[in-house]
This record gives sequence, C-alpha cells and structure tokens, in this order.
Amino acid sequence: MVQALENEGQEDTLRRITIDSRVIEMSSLEDFVSQNTRKFFSITGLSPDFLEREVVTWESDPEYLHIKNIVSSMRVVNDIAERGVALMEEYNKLHTQNEDQKQYLLLTVKEFRKKFPDSRKSTLLK
Repeated sequence: MVQALENEGQEDTLRRITIDSRVIEMSSLEDFVSQNTRKFFSITGLSPDFLEREVVTWESDPEYLHIKNIVSSMRVVNDIAERGVALMEEYNKLHTQNEDQKQYLLLTVKEFRKKFPDSRKSTLLK
C-alpha cells in the first residue's frame, strides 16, 4: 500500500511516501484506524466512544455519522510548506524588487551557509 521512493545520486537521500489511489478508493474509514487515532480525538475534542463498538454497526451509529461528517468536511493542507512559501515571499519583498538582485542575494546566502554551516554567534565571532 505505501511505498518509499529514494532520490538516487544525492548525498542525503530524501524519502517520499506514495500511496496508490486505487488502494485508498477501495479502503474504508476503519482501515485507517490505529493506535494513534485517539490523539486525533483528543485534539479535536470529538468522542471516540464509537471505536469500542463493532465496525459493522458504525454506519447506523449517530455518533459515528456525526464525526464522519465533520472529518469529511475537513480541509487537508501542508501548513508548514504554505508558511514557508509565505515567509519567503514576504522576505523577498523586503529587500529588493529587482529579480537579478534577489537571485544574487539567494546565492550569497547559499555560499555563506556552505562557508559557515554552524552559523551560531559563538562560531562567527571566532
């Protein structure tokens, strides 16, 4: 169901999880319930009581149907990535509107990070 892909030829290999959409389409909600599911209920304040009942009864359980409706309407976002993009866009606007200068600034930062990988104040003041 879940497959890890590695980027070849890179020093630090990045792993990405890919899921075959056909597997998800054939799955039902109970296929995604795990030991960590209780954390979801704790965070959202929803009641996990229906989990104690038989899965075959869930579709007629008002509590389950209510929670299923709420979960179905939730929007999934990559909040960290969105914040990173917004931060970079804001940062770009602060320094210059000239694209060549932006590129030069980014290259300068990249070279600085190579030269000083440990950029703590104590290291830089040596």
